[in-house]
Amino acid sequence: MKSWYTLRRMRGAIYLILVGVLALLNQYRILTWDKSWPFFLIVPGVLMLAERAAWTADLRRQQEEQGSPMAQRNSTWAGDAGGPHGSAAFIQTTPPPPEDSGREEQ
Repeated sequence: MKSWYTLRRMRGAIYLILVGVLALLNQYRILTWDKSWPFFLIVPGVLMLAERAAWTADLRRQQEEQGSPMAQRNSTWAGDAGGPHGSAAFIQTTPPPPEDSGREEQ
């Protein structure tokens, strides 16, 4: 969980840097405050995606260290193993048969 904690700790500093950079751009009349509001939506969104990716990576790493069979199954991507066409466990080659809808054939 170390990389997730690192990203969480950097969150406040990143917001302060964002405000500082935008203030500097406003001072030099490059980007005014009223046009810079999307950055206050984009940066938290990117941080949330990075935190989610770090959390997932940390969780997988922890499961692999414990030898969990779920981690071994999830760590193999289609195309990584299982021959030239990938792993059959992850790629469904034929569609499932249709379910009985309860109607009788006429």
